[in-house]
Amino acid sequence: MLDLTDLLNAFSLVATPENLLLIFFAGLIGTVVGALPGLGPSAGIALMMPLTFGMDPVAGLSLLTGTYLGTMYGGRLTAILINTPGDAPAIITALDGYPMMQSGRGGLALGLSAIASFVGGCFGLIMLIFFAPIIAEYAIFLGPPEYFLMMLLGLSMIVVLAGNDPLKALIVTLLGVLLSTVGSDYVSGEVRYAVVPELIDGMDFVAVIIGLFGIGEVLLNIEKRVVLNMGKPRFRMGEFIPGRSDLREACAPIMRGSILGTAIGVLPGAGATIATFMTYIAEKKLSKKPEEFGKGSIAGLAAPEAANNAAVPGSLIPLLTLGIPGSGGTAIMLGALIMFGLNPGPLLMVQSADIVWGTIASLIIANVFLLGSNVLLIPLFVNALRLIQRHLTAIVVAFCLVGAFAINYSIFEIWIVLIFGVIGYLMKKADYPAGPFILALVLSPLAENYFRQSIMIGQGSWGIFVSKPLTTTFTVCIITVIILGLIKPFLSRRNVLKAQP
Repeated sequence: MLDLTDLLNAFSLVATPENLLLIFFAGLIGTVVGALPGLGPSAGIALMMPLTFGMDPVAGLSLLTGTYLGTMYGGRLTAILINTPGDAPAIITALDGYPMMQSGRGGLALGLSAIASFVGGCFGLIMLIFFAPIIAEYAIFLGPPEYFLMMLLGLSMIVVLAGNDPLKALIVTLLGVLLSTVGSDYVSGEVRYAVVPELIDGMDFVAVIIGLFGIGEVLLNIEKRVVLNMGKPRFRMGEFIPGRSDLREACAPIMRGSILGTAIGVLPGAGATIATFMTYIAEKKLSKKPEEFGKGSIAGLAAPEAANNAAVPGSLIPLLTLGIPGSGGTAIMLGALIMFGLNPGPLLMVQSADIVWGTIASLIIANVFLLGSNVLLIPLFVNALRLIQRHLTAIVVAFCLVGAFAINYSIFEIWIVLIFGVIGYLMKKADYPAGPFILALVLSPLAENYFRQSIMIGQGSWGIFVSKPLTTTFTVCIITVIILGLIKPFLSRRNVLKAQP
């Protein structure tokens, strides 16, 4: 009951006219950003982060989390309307959403996907409210060895969950680890890789993110010349409201998607993309009519959308309790927590309980606002997307450069943004994932700090990492994950060879 009391107190603090207006517009901005091809959750949060400078921590985190959740709602709009997913998780939405649009059920697809997103978000938030304090309570007893091994496990899982090319994920992960060492060492004061004086304090995390996701996406979209030929789709308000038979058919898939999305969202390196893919596969296997999938199946649309939004609160559970981000978006959120002077980890819910519960309360409010706006304001979103796309490049570049300069009021940050913009563009051209890079860049300094503390506690002995049952378990898991990562390419190649005639 104490947790619910804290949450109710947080609602009284967050529910001011200024904060409610901020959360509402954050959701709208996130929806538009998520709907635009190429700009996903990480890019949306990165673009909004400069606006939080000087804000109260609760207000700033409310802006970022509202944008984060909004991008998850927004990705489905262009996926359903024109078969162009706004972000990676919406790829699955397009498989059945666009066929529904072609068959004259576009309004139903938009309304049903909004409801599924709302239910998935609610389920994930319930899990966050009740399980995060329990995890944080027991996590207090963990020491530096356990934290180092957990972060190492998170970095190791990136390779296994990286898809068909774990080698590329490993390369960008190691690059992120390398760049995280730039600057003066916390313990010895030794300056590492600082080729110019501005790098003595290291590279600013926000500048790297803005360049990688903002400028990088702009360069890629300029090359592809992305144009949204939406015409003028018209819907009647009644078409957005699903009937009883539609809701009855979608109910079970939505619940299964919510459970699976929350569970996968907790895993470091997994995120909403993997949650939607796995949910779609599971739902197709469970369905009595699998032949309808890909042709406008309600279950094929509703389940992944629920998983998509459930993964957001799910990924916040390890972030708020252990200081370990579960996705690229939460990796940026971790940087925001550090930027606000907070200490991510199990003590966060003790030392900064008002901020944590305020952030959760703002997520609940944002989820309610987004349901209403995504059902009632569909025509507004469609027209906004049609108008903004012409000036999208200029808007994003302006946000990126102004935001970079506002970090330290220095031209050097603008150069960092431009350099990593080119790097981000080249990574996307060569199909190198940006998520593992961000996770490594954020986790590595923390992991290095915990590693140093562990070695000092063990008086130079590496045996401290197998001295307790829990640390031994983590070590075994890490070795298992690394072995799986090494043999995965060989297994995939063997399956391909077997499939060939």
